[in-house]
Amino acid sequence: MSIVEIFASKSQQLYWAALPGGNVVDGAKPALIEKRQAYLVVRMKEMYVAYSRKLWRKLYPMLHSYVEHGKFQENAVAGPGQLRELGDSNLERIVNLNYRLAGPAPFTGEDLSILAGLYAVPGQDATKALIDTVASVASLGGVALGSALQITQAVKSGVESILGLSGSQLSIGIRDTVNAGKPLYSGYFLGVSAPAEQIDVSKLWLRNGRLVKGDDPMAAQPYHDHDYMVLEVERRDTRDDWPGLPGIAEFQDKFAVVMGDAQTKPSEKRERLRDLWPSFQQALAASAFLTHPDRESIAHSVSKDLNERLEAMEHGNPFETRSWGDTKTRAVLPGEFDFLDVADYTDRADPASVREARAALAAMPF
Repeated sequence: MSIVEIFASKSQQLYWAALPGGNVVDGAKPALIEKRQAYLVVRMKEMYVAYSRKLWRKLYPMLHSYVEHGKFQENAVAGPGQLRELGDSNLERIVNLNYRLAGPAPFTGEDLSILAGLYAVPGQDATKALIDTVASVASLGGVALGSALQITQAVKSGVESILGLSGSQLSIGIRDTVNAGKPLYSGYFLGVSAPAEQIDVSKLWLRNGRLVKGDDPMAAQPYHDHDYMVLEVERRDTRDDWPGLPGIAEFQDKFAVVMGDAQTKPSEKRERLRDLWPSFQQALAASAFLTHPDRESIAHSVSKDLNERLEAMEHGNPFETRSWGDTKTRAVLPGEFDFLDVADYTDRADPASVREARAALAAMPF
């Protein structure tokens, strides 16, 4: 090492780039996320720390992310920290896959910015063993008992300071606007804690959600060379959690009260639903958490479900229902209304079904 190298060294440009579609063996192919027509989800597909131990300190991966899209902002931490209540032994043995970091959020056409850091976080260490060792030395007379703790702290602090083991270590951090004013496509992004010139992306593959390395994707072996993280920007047509969204969840009880009133005739229930429906339409139309197609589909599906329940009451017929996105049916009482039992009645490939959905959001379906 020269004198110059002691006082200065060049920075390294770490690897961060979108994985080419051809390098994804069995994942979703890149798809356009249409403005106000689809949702985006940011997901941690996999994260990995190459070294699980440095001296007495065990390390495990943790990813901290901040995602921003227009007015939508979400923080997330992916790691085994939730299991610490059960003990912090062997946290480095946990496999971290497919963790949702942000979304689903309607894509509004604005920039999608991702700030993410992959950390090697200290878990269980062998500090106690070090203390016991020093105490043993002290008991043998090599060190006075009164100074054993001070010596232990000095040794521990000194080694940690030299090796940088006093806390979490940032393996790789990225801040990227993944579309930067351009159309947004779904896809996978790879960050590796190594100089970009050392990464041969032609030999890296994403297989079953795991990063592997080799000339052939099927014979490739798990990638162990460096710390890395794989992030995914996912496209989604619908969101199944709409019953719990702000502004919509409150209508669950309102509809349930009307349908569950045993003293009211079906015709009177229909009148009460007519009075209630415009405010539900307004809540759907104003929701910032839904795309326009989903607003129409939810209005269509809820009105269809309620009308079929009313018809079952009028004719004394049994009523079968299935949950949104589910194909299994089960018999329930017509008056036992629950958003979770509402099936998706809208077929976007059928123009007649789409017209019904638009009418349910804009007109009176009762």
